[in-house]
This record gives sequence, C-alpha cells and structure tokens, in this order.
Amino acid sequence: MSALYDIPIIARGRIIDPGEDAVEFKGRAGARFRTPDPHKHIQDLVLGNPVLLKDLNDTPVRQIVDFLAAAGKRLRLEGNPYLQESFALALRAGGLDEPILRGVYDTLPGMFDPRGLMELAERTIGTDYLDGWVPAPAPDSNVRVRAVGTRQLHITAGNVPVVAALTIIRAALTKSDCLIKSPSNDPLTANAIARTLIELDANHPVTRHIAVAYWKGGDELMDSQIVRTSRIDKITAWGGMSSVKHIQKFLTPGIDLTALNPKYSISVLGKEALESEAAMKEAALGVAVLSGFYNQTACVNTRIVYVESEADEASLQRLIELGRKIVAAYGRLPPVMSTPAAAPNADLEAELEAASLEEDFYHVEGNTVGGGVVVSRFSDRVDFYDRLNSRVVNIVPIPDLLEIVKWCDDTTQTVGVYPESLRDRLADPLALAGVQRLVALEGEDPMRMFQEMNTLPPGMPHDGMEPMRRGVRWVIDQRRRGAAVPVRLAVG
Repeated sequence: MSALYDIPIIARGRIIDPGEDAVEFKGRAGARFRTPDPHKHIQDLVLGNPVLLKDLNDTPVRQIVDFLAAAGKRLRLEGNPYLQESFALALRAGGLDEPILRGVYDTLPGMFDPRGLMELAERTIGTDYLDGWVPAPAPDSNVRVRAVGTRQLHITAGNVPVVAALTIIRAALTKSDCLIKSPSNDPLTANAIARTLIELDANHPVTRHIAVAYWKGGDELMDSQIVRTSRIDKITAWGGMSSVKHIQKFLTPGIDLTALNPKYSISVLGKEALESEAAMKEAALGVAVLSGFYNQTACVNTRIVYVESEADEASLQRLIELGRKIVAAYGRLPPVMSTPAAAPNADLEAELEAASLEEDFYHVEGNTVGGGVVVSRFSDRVDFYDRLNSRVVNIVPIPDLLEIVKWCDDTTQTVGVYPESLRDRLADPLALAGVQRLVALEGEDPMRMFQEMNTLPPGMPHDGMEPMRRGVRWVIDQRRRGAAVPVRLAVG
C-alpha cells in the first residue's frame, strides 16, 4: 500500500487541513492523497467581491517583487519541508524520474530573481500601468489608462512542476486574485509554494490572494459553482483537450478563457544533415536533446523529425543511420536532463511492433526504455505521431521542406532547425502556418544546448500569446479636454 499524503487547502493566507470531511484521491501513477472536501470550501476558494482586490492593487510592483524574491530564497529542497513533501509526491504521482525532477525543482529559486521579475512586469504590461493611471501623449492627456488585476482560475498542468511557480508569479505581478486547481500528477507543488508564502508573511496582499485546492477533473458541481461572473473573471486552462472542453461548458459572457491547449513539436533537418558523418552526428545530438529532455513529457519536445531527403533506398539508409545516431545520442544526455525509462511503455511498444511488421512502410530502431525511432519510408508521419513519447521520434523524408507547413498549425509549438542556414528559408512560412517558436539544433555540448533551448528573456510570448497581458483588465479614464489631470496617480 502506497503512502497517503495529507494535502491542505490554501485559502488566502489560511491553511485548511484535512479533517473529518477529508476525501481521498489517487494520482495518475497510483499515489494516494487526501484533502478537505473541496465542495464544502467553495466560499474559501473564491474571492467574490472584486473590490476586495484593492489591497493588492494598491501595492507597488516593486514591493510585490521584493516579496516574491524573499520567497524564492526559501524555495530550495534543502531546508523547505513543504517542497520536500511535494517532491516526494511528484515522484510518485508524476512521470519524471528523480534526477530530472530534482533538476526542475532546482530551477525554482532562479524563477524568483528580482531583476527578472521586474523585467517580466515591465516588458509584458509596464509597471507604470500596473501602479497607476498613465496619460496618453499630448494633446490627448485627458485620457488615462490603467491595467488592473482580475479574479483568476488556473487549471494547471503537472507534467513539469515549474508551471505552479509560473502561475503564482504571473498572478502576483498582474495584481490578480488566483485560484489554482492543482493537477493529479503534481497535486502539491503550488500548495508548497503557497505555504512558503504564508510562512514568510500570511498577511501580505500577495499571500492573501492565492488559493490552492485539488478537485477531480470533470467535477461539474465544483466547476459550476466556481465559474461564475460573480466569482471569476479570467480562466487559464493548461493540459488536455478534455479539460479545456469541459470548462468551456460553463463559460458565459464576462469570463475570458486563455486555453494553453496541448501542443506537439517537431524538428526540421536540411539535406546538409546527411552530407557528412560529422553533420549527421551533430544533428542527431540536437534532435536527441530537444526530444529527450524531461523524457519527452513536455509540449516543447520533438516528436516528428522531417528531413530534406528523397525516399529511394540509398536515401532511406542514410535516414536509418541518422535514427541510430539519435538513439545513441540519448545515452549522452545527462541524468538531470533525461534518463532511460524504468519500464517499457506497453501501448507505444505495441505500436512500434506493429510498425516494424510493415517493412515496406517503416523501419524501427530502439524501444521505449532506451529511446527509439520510426523511419517512414514515404513522406508522411505515422498515424500515432501524437502519442509518441518515451524518447521515441518519427523520421519522415520530405523532398521539399516547405511541404511541412501542411502539417503545421496552432498546435505546433516548437520547431528545432538544422542547420542554421535553413532558418531564414523556413521562418516566415512556419510562422504563418501557426508555429510559435524556432530553436537551434547545432552544438556539441548537450547541457549547454538544453539550457539555451530553455532560456528566454523575461516577457516573451507563451504559445503564441501574451498570457499576462490577457490576465489584466485595461481601463480607460477619459476626462473633458482641458480638465486638470494628474500627471500620474501612482501607488505607494
């Protein structure tokens, strides 16, 4: 019998522990946890009156950043019992092995760096607009604009625990009230961060506008009670299409949904990748890094590799050799980035076995433990491309790489490119087709490549949009021309 974890509800500076009303849930990997019955605590989870946001609205961004930065110093596994408990549960409930998950948790303090947080607020919205009314340039200075916080529901994903930290940061910087519905494969990380904030200052306006709870996905009673214009202004829904479609049933005019839908990512290799042993080895490593980090559990991970190539036998043999080099390159990835699977993925193994029997159409190398490839012998992806995981990719020969735009749309998040000279040829067509990000596959050091792929300046778009700008309400104060208008009504 696995351990049973007690997870409290966090209700705006208060901790509500499981008591006689506790209900038990199971994580996706079989972990067990119990929480207070969420149905009995709906009033604790929602803010209700939006005017109650005044305390956070009146807090200068600089003070919010200072508070978050102080919390960030406490978000280290060593010395933080809340994070230690959430780490242990994420290992049981989630899909990341210990070295990878530890590496993810080690990034938490850096996310709360004060300089980065200020740049994030400035570049996405502008601190002047968050802290006060900003007049339009003369002669229209009688018109002022301000960005105000909103009441938000975040249905978060648990494939990578940093989503919890990112959600809290974005809500705090937009001076918004934030209710987080935790996922079953990471039910404790947001909770642990919120408890760290309570320990730091339970009465801080940021702390008093964070609520965290778990309830089962598809619970119509919970969702119907929470998703009301009297309680919620904005919803951000991460994760699967089923959860997004479910929450859409409760939307009414006045509630704005930001759907961070499931994405899949690809890599594109020019013919140069096959022209020499050195180029093939470098391209294979780039694909291995982009497909293998976090063990292919993230949207950014490559699942299909389109290669500029004909489909004659000689060309296919080069693609098979590329596939072998990709599988071999998985072995070069540091454990903090990627590890062999603890057990085979039975469903995907069955797909690979079926593909291997169709020798006229596919060639299969590797498996779902150490990593593998399916080489298509024609210019099309496998039918199960959207279920590729466990460090398995599909290699597809494409004589004209511009043809890949027919497979790209709003669900295509990241495209790895090799060589760099290919980028200018593809950037505009891919952008128009719906792709949201291009990254480089060149390099010799897997860890450096991984860091570069996962490091962006503060304030960059996310999945083709700007979630923080969507999280605030933009308000216009228009006075009569010639009327006295303060230069700026700043807070603090």
